[in-house]
Amino acid sequence: MHDQVRYDLAIIGAGSAGFSAAITAAECGARVALIGYGTIGGTCVNTGCVPSKNLIRATEALHHAATAARFGGISAEARVEDWWAIVRGKDALVSSLRHAKYIDLLPAYNTVAYFEGRARLSDGGVVINGSVLGAGKVIIATGASPALPPIPGIERVPYLTSTTALDLDRLPQSLLVIGGGYIGCELGQLFARAGVTVTIVDIVPILSAGEPEVSTALAGYLCEEGVVLREDVRPTAIRETARGVALDILADGRSETIEAEQVLVSTGRWPNTAGLGLEEAGIEVFTDRPCSRACASVSPTLATCGSVKTMEGIAVVS
Repeated sequence: MHDQVRYDLAIIGAGSAGFSAAITAAECGARVALIGYGTIGGTCVNTGCVPSKNLIRATEALHHAATAARFGGISAEARVEDWWAIVRGKDALVSSLRHAKYIDLLPAYNTVAYFEGRARLSDGGVVINGSVLGAGKVIIATGASPALPPIPGIERVPYLTSTTALDLDRLPQSLLVIGGGYIGCELGQLFARAGVTVTIVDIVPILSAGEPEVSTALAGYLCEEGVVLREDVRPTAIRETARGVALDILADGRSETIEAEQVLVSTGRWPNTAGLGLEEAGIEVFTDRPCSRACASVSPTLATCGSVKTMEGIAVVS
């Protein structure tokens, strides 16, 4: 079955990158098919930037109260009385921004048609819900999802991710964060400021992808706030226990075990390319290296944008 309309551009993915591409193309006079799957708006507004920064700001208020005494003559106290109420406030903000920045924005662009469903590449366009949408060019903007580290036993442990951690209805007594990148550090600090005992574990120093001076400074700030850092250690196994989880590590040649009520996995993200039909379309995916400028445009009619582009390399197989 074919859609009777021929589109200049089909965009697979209705997150911030997909919406930006659709709006830009529409303003240039193009007829656009924007295809979403799941909650419209993608990671940033629904499960990433907006909800995390909202909760970070909430716990920042707790931190300000806890450190107010550094100014002479000031005494302050703050505590979490209802974590679930804070989370519900976050959800209300997410819902309002999803409508304002995405759902309510679509009617303003008459040349953008929105479709909901799984899409895959096909000759001359894409297939969605059994229908072929003809398109001159295609952009893949399907984003990325949390990736699991290669730690034996991780699949059998009830772990949190950067998505599910923001929806907890109560605070755990203790939290083990595996991964000291920017997401692991900001979420670890968030929960520590809310009163959770937090340990961050990484095989390298935290924020190792940045300048070492920044890593050292942040490590000092986190330790001052009570976060325990275990850097340059090697996790060897993880398991569920009666009290939560236990992570076995090698540190300076010695075996140790770190226990916590819950564990948050923050060891990178994996591109959402499964089911797109890339291989069938003659597209090779390189998952062992980040995407460079050279593969930002993979062919005259196919390009990538957003998180899926920065997570992997894609190239046409001749």
